[in-house]
Amino acid sequence: MKIAYFYRLDKFETHKRFVEEGLKLGIEIVPIKYRQLSLQDTEIYFGDMKLSDFDLFYFRAVGSELEWSKLLDLYARKHKIPVVDEYLGTEGPLRRFKAVMGWQLIEKGVSYPKTVLVEKLADLVSELDNWELPVVIKLSKGGRHGMGTFWIRRREDLDELAEKLEERKRVAVEEGREVPVFRGFLIQPYIPNDGDYRVFVVGYKVVAGFKRQAKEEKLVMNKSVGRSEGLKEVPSEVVEVAEAAARAVEVEVAGIDLVRDSRDGKVYVVEVNEAPEFRVMEKRTGKNIVKMIVEYLAGKAER
Repeated sequence: MKIAYFYRLDKFETHKRFVEEGLKLGIEIVPIKYRQLSLQDTEIYFGDMKLSDFDLFYFRAVGSELEWSKLLDLYARKHKIPVVDEYLGTEGPLRRFKAVMGWQLIEKGVSYPKTVLVEKLADLVSELDNWELPVVIKLSKGGRHGMGTFWIRRREDLDELAEKLEERKRVAVEEGREVPVFRGFLIQPYIPNDGDYRVFVVGYKVVAGFKRQAKEEKLVMNKSVGRSEGLKEVPSEVVEVAEAAARAVEVEVAGIDLVRDSRDGKVYVVEVNEAPEFRVMEKRTGKNIVKMIVEYLAGKAER
């Protein structure tokens, strides 16, 4: 069996883990950077190899490779090659926008916080007149690992938010990167809780999870801040909501963040992350997440 593993960047060389786990199971995992592909009419090549030689396409990450992800999706349909994740065959990478994700979750009846989308920072300032503070502000696009999520406790925090965004633009210029354009802000009520849950989903099933303790009160709600502990068993109500969320947005391999409202105990989805980072989950829980993913990919390829 041969599985194509598509990726953009790999700072921690995580593709090597997938190759190793695949070899143990007798499965060939072939890491392929999008920029290593070539297109001739409707045939896609990796070097001299036609992609029709593969049994499954695994999109480890898509990021900005929108054109290639769509071409590969079209190719997979033509050659009847199964794909992970399934969302790439519907709205595709547009699901990365948090507003789109929220729409899908609400439409499928998954518990998700009340959300308002505004276009510009100036619109955000005026819209907050209709809200009771504190609130959570999210960038609709981007901001992985909580770096696009902000806790607004008082009106003055908006000035700090504006400065944070300007600072990120300045850093991008200094580093020679593309300067980000910040537009599309989500407003949600702050849900009081004693910490949030991060669960890992493989094949729409929760396979592991840990709980992060309540974090220090800061503007940027960086998820990497705060103690966390692995869970021998994820609470059943958290599992139920997480699995429903994964199916609603068709993300088969996902990292899902959830909180339980300390006022009434209701569980809410905060975010569904495709291309989830697995190293912290393995460290916290002692589970071999990569092996689980490879086994799922192989099982889907055999169907």
